[in-house]
Amino acid sequence: MNLLFLDCEWADVLASELVSIALVPLDGERIFYAERAQLPEPTPWVAVAVYPLLSRGSTMMDDAAMTHALRTYLADFDDVSICYDHGADRAFCQAVLDGPEGVDAEALGPHPHGIRWDMVRDMGRALDRWWRDRPEAARNRHHALMDAQALRGAWLSLWGF
Repeated sequence: MNLLFLDCEWADVLASELVSIALVPLDGERIFYAERAQLPEPTPWVAVAVYPLLSRGSTMMDDAAMTHALRTYLADFDDVSICYDHGADRAFCQAVLDGPEGVDAEALGPHPHGIRWDMVRDMGRALDRWWRDRPEAARNRHHALMDAQALRGAWLSLWGF
């Protein structure tokens, strides 16, 4: 089984506007990270805590390109389980996988099947410890890729790796 650790950032308090998405595999090697090219209007907190951390550049994608990139990424893995710690992360990842309405489904690439979803619970202390032990990384907390790496690291520490 291939474990992938997921994190998303969003722009609003209702968790309805995706900003960025990241997946980090258990081995930490082949990562996926993308940001929406057209950023949604953020809450004041997101404008201060999330938007300044965004990578932009080659990570910016329109919604169709993000779906294609994510589907292509996942096609490289067999027997996938996506680990997440917030329900909005799963919902956003599923929405990206499904693709934007009105776009030719074939243009988005094959939709991956058989993905398992695993909500990891009770990670608070392990995550706090991971951030505390990595003060440089903590400066980038709320960047989806850094948060996915933190989730992976906390999970590994709980399982004795």
